[in-house]
Amino acid sequence: MTTSTPQLALWTQQETADELAARLATAPGLVRPGATLWDDARTPIHPLSMESAYADPELLRDLGARGAHFARELGADVIVGAETAGVPLAASIALAAGLPFAFVRKPGYRGHEVDEPPVRGADVAGRRVLFVDDAVASGSSVERFTASLVGEGAEVIGVFVLVDMREVAESVNPVAAALPTESVATYLEVLDLATAHGLLDAGVHELTVDALLNRWRDSDPRWDLLPQAA
Repeated sequence: MTTSTPQLALWTQQETADELAARLATAPGLVRPGATLWDDARTPIHPLSMESAYADPELLRDLGARGAHFARELGADVIVGAETAGVPLAASIALAAGLPFAFVRKPGYRGHEVDEPPVRGADVAGRRVLFVDDAVASGSSVERFTASLVGEGAEVIGVFVLVDMREVAESVNPVAAALPTESVATYLEVLDLATAHGLLDAGVHELTVDALLNRWRDSDPRWDLLPQAA
């Protein structure tokens, strides 16, 4: 009989958290320079392309092993991914941990069925759920998704994400602030690692971090110093 223990040990024994974070930050296409607009607001760098982390099967496997370690610490019964970006990661975690998998629909989703269930896959009622997504920032998505899960009778015990962006968010939802949360890296760590590995120019990195932390106004002339997204 096989178990997921050897795969879990792959992360805990052979690779440090810093090494896994570096592999995430340097995944081809994840960090792309270029100021642009995101949700009608200026951002000093192109939003992280989280799906790039899922392209490498070995990286996805090891990210899953990392999440499985957290799931075991919390005593999770079910791994639930957020539609859509959290689904591949949640499936990898469930496989590594040997736990049931489900995904939760985006709030307000309307499918082909008259009464489309908000959760697909394993039953979550009365079970301890680890909620998985690609990132967390203000936490508004965490609040909406967890509300759907609680509505189905789940107990959401924690959140696992690739990148924790709360440190650069203007505000953080109380639900997202209160839930135990683990990430592979923070947003600023990703930018630091990308710079250290030559994927981001040091000058651009400095301006980007300053813009994020000090919330440049649209009229700030330093925007012109940043490369623009194609």
